[in-house]
Amino acid sequence: MSEIVQVSVDIMSRQFKIGTPEEEKETLVQAIELLNQKIAAVKEAGKIVESDKILIMAALNVVHDLLKMTMQNGLAIGEFERKINDMVTVCEQALAKASVEKP
Repeated sequence: MSEIVQVSVDIMSRQFKIGTPEEEKETLVQAIELLNQKIAAVKEAGKIVESDKILIMAALNVVHDLLKMTMQNGLAIGEFERKINDMVTVCEQALAKASVEKP
């Protein structure tokens, strides 16, 4: 069994520690970077200002992009589902923390 490592990540200026198998650490970091890029794009559009809605829209954009790639290239959907579930977990953690921090 692979060793679980804790990875410190920043999502919407919030720090999180996420456990992941050592061999998947780089993939997790790449996923966080992609999510942060999508978050920035949603923010730049300026139509949504609530952080939880920004995060949800960014996550939906990522999932949509992955599904389009899967359908176009015939890639393994199981692997994408696992990665999407990992991203959903990160989003849920961010939303939970954001709801606790709201005044």
